[in-house]
Amino acid sequence: MPELTDFLLFNVSRWNLACLAAGLVVMSGRRAGALTRSGALAAVSVGTVLVGAGGWWAGVLIVVFFVSSNALGRLRREIQPRLQAAKGGRRDAAQVFANGGIPTLLALAAASATDKVPWLIATAAAIAGANADTWATEIGRTSMRMPRMITTWQHAPSGSSGAISTRGTLGALAGATTIGLTASIGTAAGWWLPDRLAVPMMFAVTVAGFAGALVDSVLGATVQAQYFCPRCDVVTELAVHRCGTSTELRRGIRSVTNDVVNAIAVSASAVVALGWYWLC
Repeated sequence: MPELTDFLLFNVSRWNLACLAAGLVVMSGRRAGALTRSGALAAVSVGTVLVGAGGWWAGVLIVVFFVSSNALGRLRREIQPRLQAAKGGRRDAAQVFANGGIPTLLALAAASATDKVPWLIATAAAIAGANADTWATEIGRTSMRMPRMITTWQHAPSGSSGAISTRGTLGALAGATTIGLTASIGTAAGWWLPDRLAVPMMFAVTVAGFAGALVDSVLGATVQAQYFCPRCDVVTELAVHRCGTSTELRRGIRSVTNDVVNAIAVSASAVVALGWYWLC
């Protein structure tokens, strides 16, 4: 079995180029207001390791996630600025690692494995899960209909963790499909994995990503901390709202933040993809 250290030594040039490319992408994101300073540093590390260990197409996948998710976030905030997420529009280090940490670890696993294929498929699936969840959130919040809790099917305020809508569910499917299709294109072109895997990979990554978004919703409805600001009359993930008011914990566990839920859901997408590869 090839050692990870051997891989690192023989791919120094790609790692250097990966760091440069990640820096350029992150610099653009920073200027666009999509990342905090800590988020930018985290994104450079995630991008560098993903490309260095997982190949250039893994980097393409994370860029598709980053660009599309932030574009949707900007559009949604213009349409519906009132609803407040936990940390606003800019991603910090915790958010970057919650979404990109698992794909990065999977890429490192691929670099040290004899059979890299399952780990790279899982890497793509994890990114698909992150993309599906973000698209579901941003697109779902624009729905004019009140969403329903995934566990009880009762109506809930827009933006409530664990609440789903038809528009948001379709957004999740579209987000997962986007990453699945992108991974398939790179595979079909021979730039990443064996081209014979292009079609089954698109299916597996899409299904796994969508499954991860559903796991995110279930966790959001059961254990994620959800607060309410009595002054602004809004649902939030903030313990102290931006208006300075201490919010009320309505449900969930205080330590189970949105970042924790995201990391678990992304991991679930990877597990589904690995299960598909090894069982099918």
